[in-house]
Amino acid sequence: MKQLLLPLCILMALPFFFACETQTPQTPEPAKQNTGEKIKGVWTLDYMDVGIGENKRTRHDAQFMMYIMGKHYSAIRDFTPKPAPGEESSAAAPRSFMADAGTYEFDGTELVVHHKLAAFPALGSMTFLCSMEGDDTLILEPQYDKMVIPGMEAIKPSPDGKMGYGDMAVRYVFKRLE
Repeated sequence: MKQLLLPLCILMALPFFFACETQTPQTPEPAKQNTGEKIKGVWTLDYMDVGIGENKRTRHDAQFMMYIMGKHYSAIRDFTPKPAPGEESSAAAPRSFMADAGTYEFDGTELVVHHKLAAFPALGSMTFLCSMEGDDTLILEPQYDKMVIPGMEAIKPSPDGKMGYGDMAVRYVFKRLE
């Protein structure tokens, strides 16, 4: 009788084992947005956050257009501050104008632009954290620690959030034009 008890217990336990082993069907994950396709288009800057700490502020006066195609991009920026109310714009005032174009890579999180033609600064590549809000808002956050400048060390922001060309951009928010 003792010899039958062990096999009987095993036979009785098998249905419970298989019931636990069988997984209930998982509800499918919502389909990941195809952000790689969504970032393609013509974008204009809505606003940008610059500086860090006490110097952090939002600029609405900067101009920046970005064109993202299948494998290529181009960007044109004018970050020259607008004159304060009551001040006149001087033709001799320094302008903060930049333009570049090239190829890009996008892994769903990071956008890496590889400059093939650039004004200032002549970069090799620049990495941005990239996200979207809906279909019409593109957000790029520069990753200065991943910047590549051929023959030079990376340009790093100063402790007060300044770069060699002015305020350090920490976040760009674009609106879709096309």
